[in-house]
Amino acid sequence: MTGNTDAADVDPEHLERQLGDIKEAMGLAERYPGRPRLWLVAGVLIGVAALLTQAAYFYYETLSGTAYAAIWFGFLAVAVGATWYTARGLPTAEPPTNVPSWRAVFGSLLVFLLALSSLGGRATDGLAGLERATFFFGALIAAVGLGLLLTGAVLAAYRVRRRDRLPFYAGGCWVLAYAFVLPHVQWLRWIGVGLFGVLFVAYAVATWIYLRE
Repeated sequence: MTGNTDAADVDPEHLERQLGDIKEAMGLAERYPGRPRLWLVAGVLIGVAALLTQAAYFYYETLSGTAYAAIWFGFLAVAVGATWYTARGLPTAEPPTNVPSWRAVFGSLLVFLLALSSLGGRATDGLAGLERATFFFGALIAAVGLGLLLTGAVLAAYRVRRRDRLPFYAGGCWVLAYAFVLPHVQWLRWIGVGLFGVLFVAYAVATWIYLRE
């Protein structure tokens, strides 16, 4: 009789909230196994892309169009292959209901970046090559920072604990600060993209180690 009374006193909504709180306390590696490793690959690829961009800028006049295209198509092939190889063995996890779509979030960011590039191309027609390059490189770096902030916000909807979202918030802040400083420091205008690549690889590795704990 007592068992039936206890069962009747159970509040399903309260139990659901308790389960939600438990899931909220889970880390990224616990809730979505293998995702920190996928983040590491993505972070290294972003850093390498920045280093290649810096090298291509330095050797722009000496590189032929064919060599330039070969470098970037080769990088894209490696990037797609590495991402696919890393993602193919990841266990699937059912996301919570009513969460933002990663494709919609980053697709919108990409469309914004394309629109900004088109507008910037018209607005910087009268600028010298270095100033034009600084504008576009700064916009790309700022987009990376905004993407990191969005990642932290979306992970909250996916019930990832705050501790594991902090690296993305912190990363977004330092990347946006770097993009802000880039056009105001003369030597950064020359080598800032390559330096950003090195710093971002270090940040990606540090974040990966942090998320594994």
